[in-house]
Parts: sequence; structure tokens; C-alpha cells
Amino acid sequence: MADLLHEINNHILTLTLNRPDRLNAMSNEMREEMLRLLTDQATNPDVRAIVIRANGRGFCTGADVQPDQILARRANIGEQVESGINQVIRKLTSLPVPVIAAVNGPAAGAGVSLALASDLMLVNRDAAFHVSFARIGAVMDGGSSWFLSRTIGARRTAALALTGGTFGAEEALTWGLAHKVVDNDQLWAEADKLAGQLANGPTTALGLIKKEIAMAATLDLSATLTLEAESQQVAFNTADFAEAIEARQHKRPPVFRGH
Repeated sequence: MADLLHEINNHILTLTLNRPDRLNAMSNEMREEMLRLLTDQATNPDVRAIVIRANGRGFCTGADVQPDQILARRANIGEQVESGINQVIRKLTSLPVPVIAAVNGPAAGAGVSLALASDLMLVNRDAAFHVSFARIGAVMDGGSSWFLSRTIGARRTAALALTGGTFGAEEALTWGLAHKVVDNDQLWAEADKLAGQLANGPTTALGLIKKEIAMAATLDLSATLTLEAESQQVAFNTADFAEAIEARQHKRPPVFRGH
């Protein structure tokens, strides 16, 4: 069985991490296949939302590397991180469609980064995020320092990262990382429901909103205002915008086509 399963239904690309016996630790095969699929589907007009989920009792416990292999990789670990998980995170955050992470059970290392790189995160009640790099003398990677500092603040991030801390589902919700906490047996259904809502939305506009939010972290107010005006110029001239106005005039729900 493949380490990563995928399917496209109703304009939703679903990626399922499939190494439950290893708590979905990320193998090279899983990482490379995820990058390939995300790259291939980035321009597929039939894909209008993406769900990342996992089989078994854990989401993803980071890279699947044995202790002896870790020591052998020290000489060029920076290059491996850059060519590995960093490429996946860059691709995820640059996709023009919404990405949902459905986090079940423990996430650590690259698993935390995968979840944080999503646009919306659903977590089950057993979800636990381990920011434990310091416990092995390593540092945060996969963008986790950027995502966490930006969302929960530098001091809370420092408290977690310097002590090798863990936070759970309710904290993820309270801190603004998670969109919703759901019962364990409802996680996939809730993710599908949310993905369906987004996949039937105005895809071009949603992609532009994603870009605005991402750029807001680095742009000043003046540049942000310019970007918003440019994005609105594009959005107003989509077929979906025209459909929304017509639907409002006729008092009916809009039927968006994604362009």
C-alpha cells in the first residue's frame, strides 16, 4: 500500500497519510509524492479545495529517520531540509485553492508544519502538537517558528519551543490555530463538509484572499491597500462575481464555477 493515498471527488483533492503503523511518520516516498501531487494539481481547474488527513491514531510524527541515520545526515542536513519539507510547505502555502488539515492525534516536527501550513485546521479531541525539537538539541524547521510566532505570538512560541512543550486541541482552538474541534469519529466528515463548502465557492476570489492574508505579514499598510485594489480588480471581473450579483438580484443562491 502506498505511503500517501489520493483521490479527487466533487472538486476536492484528498491526500491521506497512510503509514498508521508508524503514526504516519513522513517517509521520503510520502514527501515526494505529496510534492508531486500538489505540483500537478496546482493548475488543475477541477481541484478547488484540498484536504490533508491521516489514517490511524496519529496525524504525522515528523520525518521517519532512525537515530543512526540522523547522525549520518548531519553534514548536509540544511540542504536536505531545504530540498525536502521546505518545498512541500512552500507549495502548500502558494496554492491558489483552500487547504484544510484534519488533524487526528499526535503531530510533531513536519506533521506540525503540515497542519500549520493549511488555511483551515480541524482537530479531533485527541489532537496533540509536539514542539519538541529542543529535546534532541535541534531547532524548529518546516516553517513552524514562522507560523507559530505569527499566530500565537513570540513569547508563547518561545515557551513551547524552548521547553519542548506540547499543546492540545482546546489550546489550538483558543489560540486561533484551529478552526474547530470535533469528535474523533466526525473529523473526516467535518473536513469533507468544509471542503465541499469551499470547493463550491468563488475559487479565484478565495485564492486572491489567501494571497492578501499571506502578504499582509510582510507588506506595510500602503502596499497592502494597493494589493487589495489590484486583487479586487481581478475578482470583480470573474464570472463568479457576475453570477453572485445576478443571483442576489433574483433572490437565489449563486452557483459558482470557480472562475
